[in-house]
Amino acid sequence: MMFWSSKTGITPKYSFSSSPTFTSEPWSVYTGRPKSSSSSSPSKVSIFMFDKKQFENYLLHYNIIKSKSGSRDKVLIQEAYEILRNQANNLARLKHPNILTLIEPLEEHSKNFMFVTEFVTGSLETVFRETDDEEKNFLQGHVKDNIVVQRGILQLVNALDFIHNRASFVDLNIQPRAIFINENSDWKISGLGYLVKIPPGTNTSEYFLPQYDPRVPPFMHLQLNYTAPEIIFENTLAYKNDYFSLGSLIYFLYSGKDLFRTENSTTEYKSEYSKFEKKISTMSWDNIFNKIPPKLRHCLPKLMNRDIYSRYDNITLILDSEFFQDPLIKTLNFLDDLPTKNNEEKYVFLEGLVNLLPEFPPALLQKKFLPILLELLNQFCAEKVVNDKCVNKNLDLIVKIGSTLSQLSFQEKIYPVLLNATNFPILLRKATTCLIDSLDTLKQKVRRSDFLENVLKPLFSYVLQDSESEVALISQEKLLLQIPLALEVLDFSTVKQFLLPLLSGLFTKTTSLTVKNTCVTCFQIMIEQKSIDSYTCSETILPLFKSMKTRDPRILSKLLKLFETVPVIITDEIVLVDQVLPLMWNYSMASTLTKSQYSGYTKAINKMSSDIQRHHIAKLSDRTNDSDGDAFHKVIEPTVEKREDPETIAARNIEVAAMKPVRRTTTPAHKDTSLSSKSGSNTRPLNPKSVLGTRGFPTSTLNPPPQTTSSETTSKVRGETAFSRTPHTKFDDEFNEFQSFSSTDTTHRSLASSNVWTNSTPSPVPTSTSNNNLPPGFSISLQPNKKKESSSKIPSNNTYGSLI
Repeated sequence: MMFWSSKTGITPKYSFSSSPTFTSEPWSVYTGRPKSSSSSSPSKVSIFMFDKKQFENYLLHYNIIKSKSGSRDKVLIQEAYEILRNQANNLARLKHPNILTLIEPLEEHSKNFMFVTEFVTGSLETVFRETDDEEKNFLQGHVKDNIVVQRGILQLVNALDFIHNRASFVDLNIQPRAIFINENSDWKISGLGYLVKIPPGTNTSEYFLPQYDPRVPPFMHLQLNYTAPEIIFENTLAYKNDYFSLGSLIYFLYSGKDLFRTENSTTEYKSEYSKFEKKISTMSWDNIFNKIPPKLRHCLPKLMNRDIYSRYDNITLILDSEFFQDPLIKTLNFLDDLPTKNNEEKYVFLEGLVNLLPEFPPALLQKKFLPILLELLNQFCAEKVVNDKCVNKNLDLIVKIGSTLSQLSFQEKIYPVLLNATNFPILLRKATTCLIDSLDTLKQKVRRSDFLENVLKPLFSYVLQDSESEVALISQEKLLLQIPLALEVLDFSTVKQFLLPLLSGLFTKTTSLTVKNTCVTCFQIMIEQKSIDSYTCSETILPLFKSMKTRDPRILSKLLKLFETVPVIITDEIVLVDQVLPLMWNYSMASTLTKSQYSGYTKAINKMSSDIQRHHIAKLSDRTNDSDGDAFHKVIEPTVEKREDPETIAARNIEVAAMKPVRRTTTPAHKDTSLSSKSGSNTRPLNPKSVLGTRGFPTSTLNPPPQTTSSETTSKVRGETAFSRTPHTKFDDEFNEFQSFSSTDTTHRSLASSNVWTNSTPSPVPTSTSNNNLPPGFSISLQPNKKKESSSKIPSNNTYGSLI
């Protein structure tokens, strides 16, 4: 966006965009903002600008002038510029609330004219003219209400009264294009370029219209659509010329179109007015002006009569009409003078305004009432002795009007006034109740962070902790009722660290039973909404009731409801048994309770006790079903595949040959033969395959036994023959150790100690040939090693020793 930056007195002070907000012939109106942040300067202004170069090029283009330097052409140009100068300079001369306020006087430059006025949002032309252009119609929804039009007409009458009776001028330019609307919905007269002064001592004068040229811009001659007929027909100038213009304007306001369509031609005007007179003669005024409200319609003949002496003698006489006796109009009139009234009058007005607010359109409340009420609040708070009633009532009105604003507008217009360093401390002390009642609106319209830190927390701290006056009890009760609203904004930690300590302290120190009851209700709400956890409830809230001395049945009934709510967050049966049930039993024994109240306590106690018992029994039964629990854990735990060493798996698949131990054929000398024979009669030799099978070795296929020499075979045959003839003893069948031989040399060395095996002949030594026939994984043969004869007696049911 581009900005003007010429070296003038206006542009160094104001910034404004290069695109006009709207156009009111011949001016382009820009919205500007002061560059300085002075408190006395307005936040926004309107900058009127006229482009000289564009105007002169227009005159050249339509051959109105031949050149800019010609003498006759210069005269025409200067006449136009003189009208523009009069429009701005007369604004400086005439000061009235209903005349556009000039802020910066006219500046003339080689390229343009410019001056600064109060901020305006549009003209009656841009707002009320019937058009299909949505861009021009966006204001119509909030400025065309009947009360706004009533108020606007009244303001125009007041302005004309000033121009006629105080300044002795005739305006001659009362038309939609010359009347502006400011941001407060006030109507302001402008376009004072044709002001003509009436000579003293007379009410009329002569006025001659310049020769009409349809090519010249409209601002260079009167707008004939709104010109009185006596000027066209008789060249008569009088104050009552403006009465007729006002009547034509009223018709435009309610119909959206001009009464006459003269195209600024006097000939066309006379034709149009003749048609109008014929309509009046054949039709009544009511039929012609049927769109105008009946209470105002009867005023039009006295404004627009062809005979000027049949019109009102003074413009103020129209104010006696019933149309302007509306209470809303009178309220608006008084509102303009409100800052000048004393506090008693202000309070009476503010109190009555509360009931009238719904009858005013929201736009008027926002634009007209709100700025005045905000300024009034600043005045109240700046007084040495603050009037409590006025501050409360004023704040109430401000918040009610603010509820119709958007959040952005509220934050921009109302929030800075309420929360400034001067006003808010006073509002806390003097308008506490009103602030509490306004919390819901403030929560919706103020940013969450600002509402929490700057409104809610200070208000709770002041009311629940700092306030000690008699009025404090009312404020505390009201504020405690707003706990649900506060819980919507506060997070868990803020509730625990800020709100709960305030409530606990208030519950402990207050002597008001109503406040105590309300505190208990707040605790119950916090539990129901789970704004606190079970630990906070058991460690902070429940201990408050242990030290409570009162046994009033009203608070005990409240506590019963709270105790019934406690299991919502406290599920630990130990806490319920240790803290809650004792309190319930204690309070149930109070002599102040009625039978029904006592019955309520016993029912609640029995219900809680049965719930605890049922829960505890279920917990105990769960512990007995550990297997089910283990099965549950097995289901939910992920399955982990166990990986085994490949060598271990291969070793399990090794086929091992059966090992036949060599049994001893002789009986030891020290052993009792009878014992051997006795024990051997009940013992059968075990099958080696079954033994190996029990140890995890495969028994399906066995390698052939190793080859032996003929002498060894003969020895074995003899031994077997002897074994078959001789009964076995238990000592013969028991083998506890196996002796490994890693090589042939080792075997020969072990022969020297062969007496360990037998007392006679050592066992035969396997040859290398036998080693080759061993199963895979075995390089030597395994030989049994019998225990020494001096070993202890073996039980009779043991047949084999341990395999290592």
